Amino acid sequence: SVDDVGSDLSVPRCLWTCWLATQMALSPPAGTTYAVLGHIVDAPQLDVVRGLDEPSLVVVSGSGEIESVHRAGAADAAASLEASGVTVIRLGQRDFLVPGFIDCHVHASQWAYMGTGIDRPLMADDGFLAKYAFPAESALNAQTAGEVYRAAIDDMLRNGTTTALVWGSARLDASEEYVKAVVERGGPRSLIGKVSMDRHCPEGYVETTAQSLADTEAFVLRTKAANDALGLPAGSPPLVAPAITPRFLPTCTAELLRGLGALAEKHDCFVQSHLSESCDELAFSSSLFPGFRSDAAAFAAFGLLRRPSLMAHCVHLQPGEAELLLQHGCAMAHCPTSNFFFAKEALPVRQMLQLGVKVGLGTDVAGGYSPAMLVSLRHAVLASKTLQFRRAKGCVFQCGVGAAGALSPQRECPVPSGQPSKRARATAARTEGFGVDFDAAADEATLRDRHNLSHTDGLHLATQAGADALGFGGSLGSFDAGKRFDAVVWAAEGPNVRCYRGGVAEEPSDLLHKLLTNGDDRNIKAVYIGGRR
Repeated sequence: SVDDVGSDLSVPRCLWTCWLATQMALSPPAGTTYAVLGHIVDAPQLDVVRGLDEPSLVVVSGSGEIESVHRAGAADAAASLEASGVTVIRLGQRDFLVPGFIDCHVHASQWAYMGTGIDRPLMADDGFLAKYAFPAESALNAQTAGEVYRAAIDDMLRNGTTTALVWGSARLDASEEYVKAVVERGGPRSLIGKVSMDRHCPEGYVETTAQSLADTEAFVLRTKAANDALGLPAGSPPLVAPAITPRFLPTCTAELLRGLGALAEKHDCFVQSHLSESCDELAFSSSLFPGFRSDAAAFAAFGLLRRPSLMAHCVHLQPGEAELLLQHGCAMAHCPTSNFFFAKEALPVRQMLQLGVKVGLGTDVAGGYSPAMLVSLRHAVLASKTLQFRRAKGCVFQCGVGAAGALSPQRECPVPSGQPSKRARATAARTEGFGVDFDAAADEATLRDRHNLSHTDGLHLATQAGADALGFGGSLGSFDAGKRFDAVVWAAEGPNVRCYRGGVAEEPSDLLHKLLTNGDDRNIKAVYIGGRR
């Protein structure tokens, strides 16, 4: 708080005065029209970055809508506005205004163990789910969840996340605490799901089918009511909205999945789940749903691939499965950090986008170890580089058959002990990854064109692509008239982004790149949601 900082004798008075002046300058009067002048940068498409060539001006209405954007003649437009009494926030020479980050996959219920457990397999008896995820989630209730969720929300906001697709727990009362915390904090905008699962979960945490469906519908109705009570401007994306959330196929019966599909249709709800994340998951789901050609086909049959919906990971898709997602309007969440640990493969993002599938970026806390979208952005770039490695014919990084068509014994996907067993050969035979090139003759340029992502492409994934994936592409993700002003002010300053007299790499494009590669929460000066700081 201001009082805390002002009373800290370790903070020099001159620095405190400068900090306070900065905060006041970035905080326009509530409910009034204002404008921002400076480097206003967005990435509305892959390979496209706007706002680096010259200063721009964005005008924001009192209701938080972008009224206009001036990419040319910004200084004159700002002077005219100031003459008419409109407040103009002038960014520093090393400041950037970028769209707020959109996290398309994050488990707020797993915040307490973020940073650990990722050295274990996903579904083993002592693995990630059994030892960490299930105990952490089941410990949350109306008394304990608030502290965890407030920490998660504060971490997201501090790191510039203004919208998130969030996983709660299977507890109705605990998941409602997240909704309360977002309303209290004023962000981030959240699509939030109470997790549904009625089998193969620890005793005391597994739900009955009837209870899961009843609690899910109650959560949907109460969350919608909480957002309606806010009286947001017409056409504004919600601050809180419910998402139907089957954990994944192994923990859901056909009856539960069918009921959740019906609820999604009845209440016109977003749907989220996990799809084709790891070998052990695929083997287990194949044994439980042998009548379906793929996991995506099973979700589709139960009405859970719909517009809008999103599946996380999707790294072990069989040929044709991506097209099925596209046909049903289902997006993907690319979670590169956790994919390195659990999936052992990378999503071919550029190919998916070229196919027409919407792909956003996710931190996947706590499968990912950082709540910062900047970390996920960097890992997305690195993951795209791994897809450019020239692999020997027949050599694969994932479960499934190689190009030679032979399934090696170590590539069979084991079913976790203590669960229904079935040989996984059929599953492995159908999980050859989409778009991963096994042609040893492929040249460097071909692989680069097929897979490469730059850091500014990562900015696109973290903003506009995420908005598209969540169905908010017309309202969020870039600086265009008619969209909501969800934005972050970045400062290219030390200690992690330094400036030297006579130094090189000081053009706006250089500074932006330094922020994308070296920036963190210390570089974030302000966060706006719906025009409000």
